[in-house]
Amino acid sequence: MAGGRKREWLRKKMAKAAGTGGRGQQQSPSPRWTLRVRALSAALRRRRLGAVGLPRVDFLQILYENVVFHLLWVIESVIVLAKLCFFLRFGFRL
Repeated sequence: MAGGRKREWLRKKMAKAAGTGGRGQQQSPSPRWTLRVRALSAALRRRRLGAVGLPRVDFLQILYENVVFHLLWVIESVIVLAKLCFFLRFGFRL
């Protein structure tokens, strides 16, 4: 099962990252650190699978929509200002 291999790999990586103490003694990760890692991995798994009953929020899509909206707003403002300056300079005769 792929989930078991990932979990084992994460456990080994955490053990290696904990490293050794100043005198060569193995330090065990604190329970608080273990809880944080478990909570983070569970949250990522829920996000990837889509939690039941909760809408999946795609932050990149929201960011992209906001950037495009503001960019188009600025472009439209520049065009309206250019038209206003043109008509003020040359009058409203066409």
